[in-house]
Amino acid sequence: MDRLASFGNDPSDKPRCRGCSSNLVEPYIKCAECGPSPFLLCLQCFTRGFEFKKHESDHKYEIMTSDFPVLEPGWTAQEEMALLEAVMDCGFGNWQDVAYQMRTKSKEECEAHYMKNFINNPLFSSTLLNLRQKEEARTADTAIPFKPTDDPQAHL
Repeated sequence: MDRLASFGNDPSDKPRCRGCSSNLVEPYIKCAECGPSPFLLCLQCFTRGFEFKKHESDHKYEIMTSDFPVLEPGWTAQEEMALLEAVMDCGFGNWQDVAYQMRTKSKEECEAHYMKNFINNPLFSSTLLNLRQKEEARTADTAIPFKPTDDPQAHL
C-alpha cells in the first residue's frame, strides 16, 4: 500500500498540506501532475483552488484514502494495515492485545480474519511456495557440487 494512503499513529508521520500546513487527514488530494515529490492538499485547500508555483488548480488529481475494502467487506485497507501492525507489535496469537490495539474489531474478528486471509489463504501460500521453488531452482543452477575424495591434499 502506498505510504501516503496510510498513516501511523505518530503525528510526525503524517504529511502536511501544501496549502495550510495542517496534518493531512484522509481523504486528501494528491496532484497527479506535480512531482516528483508529491503535492498534497487537504480538502479545504483543494476546494478553494489553492495554487503554488507550478501547481495549478486545474491539474488532474487523485483522492488518497484507505477507507475501502481490500480482502473482504467489513475490513478497510486501514484496518488491514492496523491488524498487521498489531500482530507484529503484540505477537501472533495474542488476539486480545491485537484487538485492543485495533480498537475497531473484537479479538475473535481479528483472529478469524488474520487466519483466513494471511495464514490459510491459498493465494499467499501458493505465492510463497512459488518463491521458494524459484529460489531452490536458482540455487540448483548456480551451485557447485562438492565431490569428496580420499586424498585430503586434492582440495589444496
